[in-house]
Amino acid sequence: VSTFHSLGVRLLRADGERIGLKKNFSILDADDVLGVLKDAGATTDNALARRWQWTISRWKNEGLASAGVAPVNDDERVAQRVMQCYEEWLVAYQAVDFDDLIGLPLKLLQTDADARAKWQGMLRYLLVDEVQDTNATQYELLNLLADPRAPAFTAVGDDDQSIYGWRGATIENLARLRQDFPTLEIIPLEQNYRSTG
Repeated sequence: VSTFHSLGVRLLRADGERIGLKKNFSILDADDVLGVLKDAGATTDNALARRWQWTISRWKNEGLASAGVAPVNDDERVAQRVMQCYEEWLVAYQAVDFDDLIGLPLKLLQTDADARAKWQGMLRYLLVDEVQDTNATQYELLNLLADPRAPAFTAVGDDDQSIYGWRGATIENLARLRQDFPTLEIIPLEQNYRSTG
C-alpha cells in the first residue's frame, strides 16, 4: 500500500540509476525548492519565487520539462529560464523534488522496457483509489504499471468528487479508463450509505 509518491521513491531507489540518478539521491521539500529557485532566479522575493514554484510544479505535473514549455507571457518566459537552471541544479546535486517522484519514474518506465516489465511483474495487483484526482503524470504512470498481459487492475473513482483540479488533477482520467482498459468492468455504486435524507 502506498501513495504515488512513495511508490515513486521505491522505483527510483531501485532503478533510478537507469536514468542517471544515484541511489542516495536527495528529496527536496518545498522550502528547499524555494531556496534553489531564489538562487536560480537571482531574487530575494519570496512571493515571486513561490509563483515560479507553482508554475514549475504545474508544468511538471503536465509532464513537461523546461525545453517543452511554450510560455504564453513574460512571467512564464522567466519561469521557464528559472526552471531550466533548476533542472540543471537538480542533476548536478542528484536531487529530486516532490513532482519528480512521479515524473522520473514515468520517464524510467517509458524509456526502459526491462524496468517496466520488472515493475509490472512485481505489482501483480494494482488498485488505484480516487482516480478522478490523478493528474496527467500520475495517470500515465498507473497506465504503464498495469500489465496488459495479466491485468489485475482495479480503479475506484467518483466523477462528482474531483477536488484536486488546482494540483493538476483532471476528471477526464476517469473517463479515459474505458478507452485505455477496454476490458475493465464498470461497477456503479449508486446507493449512498454515508448519509440519510
